[in-house]
Amino acid sequence: MIVAISPGKAILLGEHGVVYGKPCLSVAISLKAAVNVEDSNEYLVNNLPLDEKKHSYIKKAIDIVGIEKPVSLATFSQIPSASGLGSSAAITTACVASLLAMKDEYDREEVARKSFEVEYEVQKGASPNDTSVCTYGGGILTWEKEMPGYIWSMEKNGRKWFIYPVEAHDIKLVIGHTGIKSKTPLLIKKVRKFVEHSSFGKELIDEMEILVIEGKEALEKNDLVKLGQIMNDNHKILHTMGASSKEIEKLRNAAIKAGAYGAKLTGAGGGGSIIAIADNVEKVAEAIEKKKGKVYIVSIAKEGVKIWK
Repeated sequence: MIVAISPGKAILLGEHGVVYGKPCLSVAISLKAAVNVEDSNEYLVNNLPLDEKKHSYIKKAIDIVGIEKPVSLATFSQIPSASGLGSSAAITTACVASLLAMKDEYDREEVARKSFEVEYEVQKGASPNDTSVCTYGGGILTWEKEMPGYIWSMEKNGRKWFIYPVEAHDIKLVIGHTGIKSKTPLLIKKVRKFVEHSSFGKELIDEMEILVIEGKEALEKNDLVKLGQIMNDNHKILHTMGASSKEIEKLRNAAIKAGAYGAKLTGAGGGGSIIAIADNVEKVAEAIEKKKGKVYIVSIAKEGVKIWK
C-alpha cells in the first residue's frame, strides 16, 4: 500500500494570463488531497469499478504512468471541487505520485511532468502551473520567460513554461467559497474571445503581467499591504475580462469592508472562490460567512506532494 498526499493551491495573481505565457504567482495551501493505491484484481476507485467518465483524471493518470496490472485507489480530499483551489490538480498529483512510487519510479519532477500531461489531456489544454505548485509546495512563479534559477520547464504545442521558486512567508489566506462550481473550460474560452478579438484585452493581459512581477516582490518582502493593493488591481482586470460573478463580488466586497488589504477571485472565476489577505483574518472570515460564503482560513503549505509506503 502506498499513500500520497498533495496540497491544494491558490493563484494569488495572474490567472488567465498564464494561458498566454504571461507570469502567474501561486502558493500551495494547507487544504490537502490524498490517494491510497494498492494491488487489486480489478480497477477500483473508492471500492467501485473505475468509471472512465467519472474518474477521468485517475484513468488518464493510470494510462500515462503506464500501470498494466489492476489497482485499487482510495481518494480523500479537503478541497471543494471546482472551487478554484486545485482539487483536480491535487488529486492528479497525488494519484501520479502514488502510481510512480508503486513502480519504484517516484521522482518529484516526473510527478510534475506526468501530472501536467494528465490535466492537459483531460481538460483539452492547461498550463503546468497548478500541478507544479501542488508537486513543489510553497510559492512558485510560472512564466514563459527563461531566467536563471528555474525548478523545471514544460513544453506543449509550441509553448514553453518555466517554473521558478518564490519565497512565501507564513501568511494566512482567507478563502471564501461561493458554493458555485467554476466551469474552467468555459471561462477560459470566454476570456480568450475577449483577449483575441480586442486590443484592449491584450493591453489588460500585459498590464496583469506587470502586476504579477510587482506582487512577487511584495510577497517575498512579506509586504501584505502592497500585495493586497496589487490583488485588488488584478481583480479589476479579471472583472473587466468577464471572469467574475455577482456571487464573487458579494464575498469580495464583504472582505474589503471587513478590513482585508486585498481580495480577488482565484482560479478561472465565474463561481469558485475568492482569496483575501488581512491582519484580522477572523473578522474577514466572519464577514464572508454573513454573506453565505463557505470560509477556510489556510496557511501556505511549505511542502508539496509526499509519499508514504
